[in-house]
Amino acid sequence: MTLTERLRTYIFNDFQRWPLWLPVLLGLGISLYFYLPVEPSYLWGVGCFLFFVLALLGARLRTFRLVMLSIGFIALGFSAALYRTHSLKTEMLHYPLRPLLIEGRVSQVELKPTKKGEYYQRLILTELKAETAEKLPQKIRLTMKGKRERLWPGQIIRIRVKLNPISEPSIPRGFDFRRQAYFQGIGATGFALSPPDVIGTKPTWDSNLEKSREEITAYFLNHLTPPKGGIAAALITGDKAAIPEEIREVFINSGLAHILAISGLHLSIIAGVVFLIIRRGIALIPSLCLAYNSKKIAAIGTILMTLLYLILSGFGIPAQRAFIMISMVMGAILINRSALSLRTVALAAFVILLITPEALLGPSFQLSFAAVIALITGYEAFKNPLAHFMVGGGPIRRFIVYSGGLAFTSFLATLATLPFTIALFHRFSLHAIEANLVAVPLTSLVIMPSALLTCLLAPLGLGEGPLWVFDKGLDGLIMIASSVASWPGSNIWVASPPFLSFVLVVLGGLWLSLWSDKWRLWGLLPIGFGCSMTFWGVAPDILIDGQGKVAALFDKGNLYVSSVRKGKFTAETWQQALAANTIDSLDCEEGVCKAKVKNKPLIITNTQQSCIKGGIMIHLEPCRVPCLEAHLVLDRYDVWRGGSHAVWITEGGFSIERARDIQGERPWTALSIPRKDRPDYSASLGGIQPKP
Repeated sequence: MTLTERLRTYIFNDFQRWPLWLPVLLGLGISLYFYLPVEPSYLWGVGCFLFFVLALLGARLRTFRLVMLSIGFIALGFSAALYRTHSLKTEMLHYPLRPLLIEGRVSQVELKPTKKGEYYQRLILTELKAETAEKLPQKIRLTMKGKRERLWPGQIIRIRVKLNPISEPSIPRGFDFRRQAYFQGIGATGFALSPPDVIGTKPTWDSNLEKSREEITAYFLNHLTPPKGGIAAALITGDKAAIPEEIREVFINSGLAHILAISGLHLSIIAGVVFLIIRRGIALIPSLCLAYNSKKIAAIGTILMTLLYLILSGFGIPAQRAFIMISMVMGAILINRSALSLRTVALAAFVILLITPEALLGPSFQLSFAAVIALITGYEAFKNPLAHFMVGGGPIRRFIVYSGGLAFTSFLATLATLPFTIALFHRFSLHAIEANLVAVPLTSLVIMPSALLTCLLAPLGLGEGPLWVFDKGLDGLIMIASSVASWPGSNIWVASPPFLSFVLVVLGGLWLSLWSDKWRLWGLLPIGFGCSMTFWGVAPDILIDGQGKVAALFDKGNLYVSSVRKGKFTAETWQQALAANTIDSLDCEEGVCKAKVKNKPLIITNTQQSCIKGGIMIHLEPCRVPCLEAHLVLDRYDVWRGGSHAVWITEGGFSIERARDIQGERPWTALSIPRKDRPDYSASLGGIQPKP
């Protein structure tokens, strides 16, 4: 059989699996849009959509028309992403503003813990007003530290603030906070300079919903001791702000971070508990059980309850995916069908990407869908052997299958999410499987059912019993995470892999999972090649942050920074991206740091420094004297124009990567606006002063 004939055979045999690739094609079009260097005209979106319509109308079951249809779905993804960006029109702040007095409506309040165990508030303000010539963003995130009056969504406040632009990537090709903020509608961050003055209320349906979520969060924070209150709030309302950073690290290092996020696991547990309670409850009433189909009634109740939980939890991407899948499974029960398959996953991914294309770039979407695709594919392969093993088996066989199923589930989910974990968080844990073997049953059988009962019974004054069980379950969960996190190999740092390596591994994994015929094994080739490419990357020698506060030298696995006080978060980000062993200070004296890189002298300075022939000069302030004899000179103006820098030094020259060159000119990227082009403004608001 020739290669062409074999390909035709594979295509014919796997023809029913082609719809599974539709969200992948949609995602390719979305990725193409986001990685363009310039923002395309809206006419491109119109043209791509028209091409999709023509491909859809002209599609038949022939190969070349199938190719046209595939290109049409890629065009649809491009068009959806372009439309989404242009429809938001988020106004981004591009430079710091002087302190000003503003009015705004509180739309969200988060309680953040301090090192002393107290809480401060972080607000989202909308409908901003201020007497200023500056064009204010539609929405800002505001930090309000200290013991202040508890604010609630829907309140209108007046407060003096200092606003700053959203941070740019601290390293080229790093996480783009501005892009994330743009699609959240947030145009600036800031901090309060005065206590808030509540001048009115303007409740809306979304503020009332957010207030209900925060009241539930406050209930758990008040009735459970730290950090259990913050973990409880994360499990119920999705608000992880109250979890201390050290507890987050413990859960990450133990491989249990997914439990702190509202994920498909939580929604599936709630669905299972609700379905069981409703169906068993109907079975206890013979007349009702004989008159109606209890299974279908339980399915309807499950859809409604999971929808309520989805709304309460804040519409997280994993929860949306789980809700769509659960609704399809329950809908299949209503029409006497079975719906749990990869097509359910494909439909959920297609709907989410079509409505919110930016979700493709987020860790929630990537990790959630990678895990569920691997689980369904794995159990499709081993479903029949397990069924044969269970036939005629007793309690011992059932226990073996249950325990083996937990281990297999943890292994598949960990393996599937490993490329994303390394690419996004630059770390992985060797003990995630062991931790999940104990933590997932505890969460499924004790924590989430007791949490559900607490929420249902607390308004009736009957929540103390399930709350006690919930409290003890969280104690056990924290103990498991802390124990596993202390084991050797629980937290292994990995340097950022090359982007092409990540793409090859992901596409190879999709090929391996979405096909069913023998050609699925071809996916092992890009996976193997992508894994080998991780060793090809060369780390930069010098890093400069986008604000010009700190620069660093990476040498022999260690990171040497110009200041251990300035830019601490940036230095920690660099350490994670490079998998550096330690962060140390350079040899600095009176604002001048000296070192050597590739046998060339390196000077990092905050002052005007004399030129060094053949040296590398990094000025964190504007350099006013030319230095033509130096090997390389970078100053504050270069950083102001190009954002964060990564520099590779070679014997014959150097290469530089700039964050803004990679970002391109997009609606969310920062603009370099000279001071002379910025408007003058007054920071007063009708002469009204804030409360002292």
